[in-house]
Amino acid sequence: ERLITSGGAASQDEPTRHRAYLKRIGQIGRRVAELHLALASRPDVAAFAPEPVSVDDVAEWTGRLADSLARRLDHLATRYQTLDAKAHPWCEALLSHRARTLDLVRGLLPGEIDVDKIRHHGDLHLGQILIVEDDAWIIDFEGDGVGVRGRKAPAARDIAGLIRSLDYAATNALSRAVLNSPEEAARLMLALDRWRLQAAAGMVTSARDTSAAGRLWPREPGVAERLLRFFVIEKAVYEIGYELANRPDWVHVPLAGLCRALFPSGGHAT
Repeated sequence: ERLITSGGAASQDEPTRHRAYLKRIGQIGRRVAELHLALASRPDVAAFAPEPVSVDDVAEWTGRLADSLARRLDHLATRYQTLDAKAHPWCEALLSHRARTLDLVRGLLPGEIDVDKIRHHGDLHLGQILIVEDDAWIIDFEGDGVGVRGRKAPAARDIAGLIRSLDYAATNALSRAVLNSPEEAARLMLALDRWRLQAAAGMVTSARDTSAAGRLWPREPGVAERLLRFFVIEKAVYEIGYELANRPDWVHVPLAGLCRALFPSGGHAT
């Protein structure tokens, strides 16, 4: 999925309510970017001072993600037979191309990235966004534990959490729909996929435009896209572990998201 270069604006033939929703998504992207700019505005305070991403940072992130993904693939192989059938195609795509999948993760980021790492939210998803008086408010700055709370990372990491949250929102909408035929289900899935891509692209575009003057995103669009894709994968890998432990019937959601991020040409490895 080309989440950065895809257009986020609604087309002229979309319903008014869809255009209004995409406007709201753009507003959320701006507020998140403004949060990041604020968190990066105190170079005199060590805990909040922006720091250039180093070669060691890239190597550490990549190694940690590759190790986590390998463990998740092992768990999926062990539990394959007990998982809901909706998860099987995605499991098969990952497990049958295990080596290629791990190689993709290890080679996704360039060795050097010209971008800053900053204090960030750490656990950002749609549930942390409140709409009050026609504005977006960001809450719950606890991160995912004390260690994450003080850890610095590129702004793309928070945006990746919101992108994954959009995927869950689309899946939840599909699960709540009353469908009368396979054809109706297919049409709804196509519409939700289109909504998810447009919402993600609109959010990313708004966030990047708001923080364009700083070093929160790489200047090179291709590098920025790879960085965001890396953190989307990181989040999906985390979600797979969470769902396997707590809600195995939902594990197909992050599995599908992981496959789309790894293999953007079609969501699979073939």
